[in-house]
Amino acid sequence: MANGRTQCGFRSPFCYGDYSYVEKVLKYYQTSEIAGGGAVGDEFFQKVMAEAIKYKGYKYVFGGASPTASFDCSGLTQWTFRTAGVQLDRTAQMQWNQTKRISAEEAKPGDLVFFHGTYNSGTYITHVGIYQGNMQMYHAGDPLDYADLNKPYWQQHLAGFGRVQ
Repeated sequence: MANGRTQCGFRSPFCYGDYSYVEKVLKYYQTSEIAGGGAVGDEFFQKVMAEAIKYKGYKYVFGGASPTASFDCSGLTQWTFRTAGVQLDRTAQMQWNQTKRISAEEAKPGDLVFFHGTYNSGTYITHVGIYQGNMQMYHAGDPLDYADLNKPYWQQHLAGFGRVQ
């Protein structure tokens, strides 16, 4: 840093347009204390996202459930939640069945967000992501990345939010 400025001319260590900006900021992200039971909370969310972010940019692989094979949506949530000590079932529909329904207003970072009709699977729930707060999720899209839940596609397919108990 020359004269207290970064290579992009800012006084902050984070540069807008920096492709790793989100990762840099997220390491300082703190969620609020959550009252009541359930797995969601600061430490849990940090553990889940520390694992999940390792795979940002990985290609979506249907049926994938590990870093060596890459991930599909429920494989990603199952893998990352396991690293935080929570066992999730394998499919998005099974994870929906396994979680307690909560409203969008109750949803906290670390909850799951579920979708229907994203493809013809023979089940109601077809996609799952990790809620980040502020209507954002991290999920196994193609590639694995963040997504804005306010986008029309996600709003059209939104089934609801779930909390692991």
